[in-house]
Amino acid sequence: MKKLLFYAIIALLVSCGGNQQKPVESQIEITKHGENITSDDALNPQEFLAKFEGKDSLYTKLTATVDDVCAKKGCWMTLVLDDETTMMVSFKDYEFFVPKDAYGKIATIEGVATIDTISVKEQRHYLEDSDASQEEIDAITEPEISYAFEATGVIIKGEASKDEE
Repeated sequence: MKKLLFYAIIALLVSCGGNQQKPVESQIEITKHGENITSDDALNPQEFLAKFEGKDSLYTKLTATVDDVCAKKGCWMTLVLDDETTMMVSFKDYEFFVPKDAYGKIATIEGVATIDTISVKEQRHYLEDSDASQEEIDAITEPEISYAFEATGVIIKGEASKDEE
């Protein structure tokens, strides 16, 4: 009888799973903005840079880390392409925005990449939107040539904020 009770307790403990935590994936939040896109066949930043080389524009899908987001509305973001290069992302016809807390999360974007000249005024405006210091804003004195992207759809994937859990 004692053996039967012992095996019953062991079976109960094994079937209950002990003290397991939720899988990490359940803490990952995915949001979609604009057109309903998927991350299938998205390029990584290195593939994007290689494919874009020598072109004026490229319709593509890209997955990269969010480097900055408009702190006021989420009406633009920048993505990391490599250690020295970021790309400004705007949203087609200003029809949608992304979460203002997307910094550091992974974004998949689909749309058109181009090379763009960003005026001093526009650069300063972006810095104001990202709550930069006046010193940083005043340091902008020349236009910048950089990658730009007009997204038709965006997927943001990252850890859920503490207040959302």
